Amino acid sequence: MVSKKLYRWRRQVMRFGIWNVLYRFWMKIHVIGWENIPANGPVVMMGNHINVIDPVVMISFYPDRDIVPLAKLEAFELPLQRCLVRNWGAIPVSRGEADLSAFKTALEHLQAGQIVMLYAEGHRYKEGLQQGQEGSAYIALKTDAIVVPVAIWGTEVFPLGWLKSFQRFHVYIRFGKPFCFKHAGRKLPREQFRAMTDEAMYRIAELLPAKWRGIYSDLSKATDEHLDFDVTWQSVEQRIPPRALKPAPT
Repeated sequence: MVSKKLYRWRRQVMRFGIWNVLYRFWMKIHVIGWENIPANGPVVMMGNHINVIDPVVMISFYPDRDIVPLAKLEAFELPLQRCLVRNWGAIPVSRGEADLSAFKTALEHLQAGQIVMLYAEGHRYKEGLQQGQEGSAYIALKTDAIVVPVAIWGTEVFPLGWLKSFQRFHVYIRFGKPFCFKHAGRKLPREQFRAMTDEAMYRIAELLPAKWRGIYSDLSKATDEHLDFDVTWQSVEQRIPPRALKPAPT
């Protein structure tokens, strides 16, 4: 098992490479809502997933703490992806099933006050948002974590977008207003987890351009019965990295 100190060193090296190679030559990053990232306490970042490069973009940010993503088991088998996810310390997860080991590891990270990145849809979709999986709500509830909805788009052209023109393409990231899931300290029925997840997915949808909202396109159906926005948190002190552009255009 790699020590936390060694993970920190490896992450710094990879982050340096992402900012000075990927963002210098391959893509332009537009960021808005940086102040919505809490500086401490357990945080679940809950976002959409379009391209395999999305997690790489997300972990490149360093909001006073590292962002630890869940990664499919297949990523630990492919040579290039394996190098990244293993050295970063990503959480392996089996897609399409209730992976108790991945849940347990994610809970441990959150209980230690870290940031865990979850892709609630469970798969990559280039057709817009699909139905979110209830596991994300369960993990956030179990740890009383603050949830930060995050949207990413523009990565759908990776890698051919650059090869066609040899110019950097634009990638957009929006961090939404943090919230917690409401609960009364009792066991919740699955239908309630379903409602919580859909309410959170609408929060992601409203951060995205209309073409990427998928089945959550009708924002008039969004509710907040299970979402508590009256949460106290302190924004990260670190500034947005200088290579990021702000604000992101709509």
